[in-house]
Amino acid sequence: MKLVTDRGWSWTPAQWEMLLGLGPGFGAFDETGLLGTTLVTPYPEMQAISGVLVGSWAERRGIAGALMSHVLDAGPSVLYATAMGQPLYERLGFHSVGRASAYHGESGTATGVTRPATPDDLPAVVALDRAASGFTREAFWAHVFGPSSAYTPHVAEDGFACTRRMGETLVIGPLIAPDAAAACEIIADVAAGAGPSRVDVSDPDVAAYLTGKGYEVRGGCALMVHGVDDVGGDRGRYFAPASLALG
Repeated sequence: MKLVTDRGWSWTPAQWEMLLGLGPGFGAFDETGLLGTTLVTPYPEMQAISGVLVGSWAERRGIAGALMSHVLDAGPSVLYATAMGQPLYERLGFHSVGRASAYHGESGTATGVTRPATPDDLPAVVALDRAASGFTREAFWAHVFGPSSAYTPHVAEDGFACTRRMGETLVIGPLIAPDAAAACEIIADVAAGAGPSRVDVSDPDVAAYLTGKGYEVRGGCALMVHGVDDVGGDRGRYFAPASLALG
């Protein structure tokens, strides 16, 4: 959390704990303590890399590159890169296959297209997620549907969305829907009356809808892969990631 504060990230202890429960984390150390981190969430198809974080007092020493090189031998990899990190990843052999922009705003009108998910919905959600995202991630979904999860899952016809709180903001994702119109209805429903909300999207129709509702873009990240040509799945139905850390 000292590194998080130093770099102005919004990650919480609970987010670190979830990711360390889903896969290994690695740190760079010297006699002063922890200098940098990287986290890996393994899927059968590829691994998601996140938490690449180096303290400002330890920058320009090759620490981020060394941490990344330590995990890349495990196989194909995917990550979301900030503008600051993208040049490093490109030097390591990553290439961009998309981009997600962070839309912030508020929605006041429920559409009634979702309902709270129950444990009986878990198999269908896992199957929909695998088909759309290209990732098989039962451990993540077991966490989402578990008693200590920060996520609240909602299901809709041929789709679903999860929400979680980051401070005062309701973050929406993953979001899977049969088309952009259905995705917009799901966003409106789960965000209605919830105050400030955020959704990371790349689809132009969903982006236009959010802009029309007064949402504004506050940053974004490039979706990058290493060791494969592209991410898998039917990405035309994957409208928001589970988080930028999870692909």
